[in-house]
Amino acid sequence: MNHLPREIHLDFHNAPELENIGKNFDPVDFAETFTKARVTSVNVFAKCHHGYAYYPTKVGEVHPGLSFDLLGAQISALHAAGIAAPIYISVLWDDLMGERHPEWVITTREGRTLMRRPLSNDSPNTGTIGWTTLDVATGYGDYLLQMVAELLGAYDVDGFWFDIVWAQPNFSPEGQRRMRTAGVRMDDASTVDAFFSDEINDFMAKMSGFIRARRPGAKIFYNCTVTPTLRDVVPFMTQIEVESLPTSGGQWGYPHFPQLARFARTFGVPVIGMTGRFHKSWADFGGLKTTDQLLYECGTIVSSGAGVSVGDQLDPEGRLDQAVYRTIGSAFEYLEAIEPWLVDSIPLAEIGVLGGAVASMRGERPTTVHEVEVEGIAQMLLELGVQFDILDPHAESFRSYRALVIPEQLVLDDQILATLADARDSGVRLILTGTAGLDAESGVFLIPDLPVTYVAPAPTVPSFMRLSAEQIVGELADDYSYAFYEQAHIVTPHVGSRANGELLSARFNRTWEHFTSHAQAPVGSSLDAPLVVATDQVLYFALPIFSAYLKHDYWVYRELFEKSLSDFLPDRLVRLHGPGWVEVTRHHQPPTSDRPARELVHLVTYQPRRVNNGGTPHVDQSARVSGLSFELAAGSATASRAYIAPTGEEVAIHTRDGMITVELPPLDRHTLVVVEWVANGR
Repeated sequence: MNHLPREIHLDFHNAPELENIGKNFDPVDFAETFTKARVTSVNVFAKCHHGYAYYPTKVGEVHPGLSFDLLGAQISALHAAGIAAPIYISVLWDDLMGERHPEWVITTREGRTLMRRPLSNDSPNTGTIGWTTLDVATGYGDYLLQMVAELLGAYDVDGFWFDIVWAQPNFSPEGQRRMRTAGVRMDDASTVDAFFSDEINDFMAKMSGFIRARRPGAKIFYNCTVTPTLRDVVPFMTQIEVESLPTSGGQWGYPHFPQLARFARTFGVPVIGMTGRFHKSWADFGGLKTTDQLLYECGTIVSSGAGVSVGDQLDPEGRLDQAVYRTIGSAFEYLEAIEPWLVDSIPLAEIGVLGGAVASMRGERPTTVHEVEVEGIAQMLLELGVQFDILDPHAESFRSYRALVIPEQLVLDDQILATLADARDSGVRLILTGTAGLDAESGVFLIPDLPVTYVAPAPTVPSFMRLSAEQIVGELADDYSYAFYEQAHIVTPHVGSRANGELLSARFNRTWEHFTSHAQAPVGSSLDAPLVVATDQVLYFALPIFSAYLKHDYWVYRELFEKSLSDFLPDRLVRLHGPGWVEVTRHHQPPTSDRPARELVHLVTYQPRRVNNGGTPHVDQSARVSGLSFELAAGSATASRAYIAPTGEEVAIHTRDGMITVELPPLDRHTLVVVEWVANGR
């Protein structure tokens, strides 16, 4: 059987002023601590952000406070315990080499050297550059390659974990020379960005090719590359690791991992989710999560189909904190216990969300992110328990999904339109909102055979929504006009489509000339336009309902979408009867000679506290949640039993009209429910 990765990322960045590096390192205690905590792999450091090496190097410079081969001792101790030891190397950040070779240092477009500001204590945790940033297309790239060659010759290498890897434009004299030689116009930002993207990709291709030629099977990963442009770099890596410390707030936050993991897992390579043991973010000495908190985060990771990595930071003198590994060990012991139900399991998805890339900045470094609407879609689908993936819009095929969501911000080029047409020919349905797929110049939708004709933007913001009787569910009412706080759109439904709801204007837009009371004007007249139009193959909302939900968190938008989706896809993969803060995902585990086919349902519950310090809510306490149940679409298959892994506690199941209903006992943190099919079933 394969094993679920349970990894430790052992950060080790040490300023030159620190003495006695590794003084208290004990190889026996080191290995035993990880063994007791059920760890399968540990990332150990060859070179840190400060630029120092932790092994006897002839290429680089050993940390001045280190007197022995710490890296070699760590690798030997871990290998003796059967634990893998990939080697960490910081790539773009290297203070030491920046001092030794200022010609390697990157200069920004504004002419500033990209380094920690003099006389400051800047760090990435403050949103600024904490170390000197170097250009791998200079001699620095050769330096890194020589260091890797040295390590491959000196140790039994399991793999490399390269950190701080992204395309950073360089306007130093050397960077400008390369751009002029390549014919790049330096005043064209998009062309400059593309040039340096090609350069960093060339570096990764060269480095990975070098490693693979000398150590076939070595694991390779480049951190900071897991962005919407991931397709460009996947060939250089053996796995994808999603760094996402939810408690770090502005950098990641709790919604970050569930969204990005559903994108990363579509590329056909193993995915690992990286959180941390820290109360805040990296290097939080003295900060420690509760067991409940770490188990919740690990549950979120494995429910997405990923292995688990937990970040720690080794004390400069080389001894691990036992309290840290009691907490990590509690989580990893649970993951080890449910491992038989996790390996070889396939996360299921019925909806694919097309997610395009847009340029962004994270602190002082350029990156790409998904359009903001994709985050709103992910939030909506997660709360409703809808099984989904986020897709590269230039993927070869979308045929494996029942429906596709087309975000408004996505630019539909000829390739995307052709792939969409192919998917629709195979029966895949479409979900669109507002101006998704609309050609701005002609006012005509680029996607053919949609059930609406676009007319115009609604004349006021906000507009109001008057629901029809067919749209009523829960607390929604058909005798109230609900505000839609963003720009809505007037469309004409086509003959044969099903139109529901009515769009109304406000009495006027609130301006300096015309305003009343505290906020928007009250509801005005009907615009004679629907809210939702559907056919068997297309579900269209005349409202950007996903981005509006992300921005305004209005429960009405969620309920309206849920009711519309239930009519459009009535037999969903799983339907949770419970609150939206219970995350539910469904996996399939194929049968083998010693196990039947299984459907696996992960339920992750969380209880965030209200906080008044302006920070991220922490999920650091757990309480049991009662009264939950879920339904699975079973088709013609028959369930033999359902139980909770790993205890085997049986749970009640009922089958009716192709649906299996599972009644659940009180749950906390992460629960894995297993439904097994009869021998002649699925």
